[in-house]
Amino acid sequence: MKQTVTEYIFVDSFRHAGRESQFTVPARRALFAHLEELEDSCGVELELDPVGICCEWREYPSALDAAKEYGFEPDDDDDDDAREKSALDWLREQTHVVEFEGGIVVQAF
Repeated sequence: MKQTVTEYIFVDSFRHAGRESQFTVPARRALFAHLEELEDSCGVELELDPVGICCEWREYPSALDAAKEYGFEPDDDDDDDAREKSALDWLREQTHVVEFEGGIVVQAF
């Protein structure tokens, strides 16, 4: 059996799985949109697995915070905006990055 997953079902599925604190609601919405685009571009249906998503993706308040966790070292001579852009560019070279108002979600690597 298959069920069509709407944004509401996707966002709410984390609550049902006991993982509502894993991502903010805006992050879940952005991740839903990203995964839908991925399905459309690849032609492969994904299975809704909130626990698996929690293991595979991480939310951060900024690209710099995420990149530092993976060993990125920003240029000390850059201003904050340049550091954030450098970190975002670096992350995009490493993994999937989903931006949203208030932060980013990256596929763990």
